[in-house]
Amino acid sequence: MEPREALTADIPELIRLRAVALEGLGMDPGPADTPWRRIAHGWFEERINHRDDCVCLVVGGEPGEPLLACGMAWITYHLPSARWPDGRRGYLDGIVTDVPARGQGHARRIVDALVGHLRTAGIHYVQLHASMAGRPVYEAAGFVTGSYPSMDLITAPPAG
Repeated sequence: MEPREALTADIPELIRLRAVALEGLGMDPGPADTPWRRIAHGWFEERINHRDDCVCLVVGGEPGEPLLACGMAWITYHLPSARWPDGRRGYLDGIVTDVPARGQGHARRIVDALVGHLRTAGIHYVQLHASMAGRPVYEAAGFVTGSYPSMDLITAPPAG
């Protein structure tokens, strides 16, 4: 089954698969009415329907039916350099396969299609953050550990 571009009707399933991914990372996605799910609906809607620097691919049934897997790619903008004169990079995110559909190559087909999409857009530097479960898929697609270690800063919102 080949990946296709996500449609608005796929958004509930994209949110469900996001919850599957969060569970796989050891996080409790919370109940169906948790605020992140409402926010995610608008986030996906904007990227599927209004952004040309982003693509969301899915594998599964017809729009609105259960999905087997999904993934996204978008263009990020960085300072120009000698090697990357326009500063553009691709970023892959949200690649997840539903638990019963794992081991069938869905994630690899999505990764290959997303990288192909970025190449067509003239992007030849693609980054991602890999879970331990996803590493073999990305390594098989040619990804290597980056030259620069990632660092994070998480600040707490103001109280009250």
